[in-house]
Amino acid sequence: MGESGKGIAITLALLLGIFLQILFVFVDEQNTPNKAAVEFAEAYFCFDGKGMTQWIGEEARVVDDVDMIGQHLHRGQEKARTLGYSLYYMKEKLYHVKTKTLSKDAEKAKIRLTAERKPPLQSFFTGRSDEVDETLTVKKEGGKWKVCGSPFSLHEG
Repeated sequence: MGESGKGIAITLALLLGIFLQILFVFVDEQNTPNKAAVEFAEAYFCFDGKGMTQWIGEEARVVDDVDMIGQHLHRGQEKARTLGYSLYYMKEKLYHVKTKTLSKDAEKAKIRLTAERKPPLQSFFTGRSDEVDETLTVKKEGGKWKVCGSPFSLHEG
């Protein structure tokens, strides 16, 4: 293979890589029930109010005129304050996230989410981790999949 053959091979490999990258970005942007469940769970355990609002349905967000996301954030802040820390101390990341679609139709789905959750700061020193195993109900609302019901006991005090 001459110099021009190597150049063609490298050019084709680069073009294939660019095409696959574009394809992966497009696939990642798709709105699916599983993606909604994972994105909401990550926001929930990170105390990300904006992220939670984006992925939770209206009926689950406001119950009896109470903003459940605000209440969840407030409970986290209070718990952190009683321990003498900021809310950052309470944040947890999800690892090894797996989802399984239990049932699905055009407007509603049940998704089982399993993961390992760890507080990054604490787990570095203690190795602490907890398992997450939750079945989430996801509905299509305004053309977008959103978590509804009482995910991760959001409505419990």
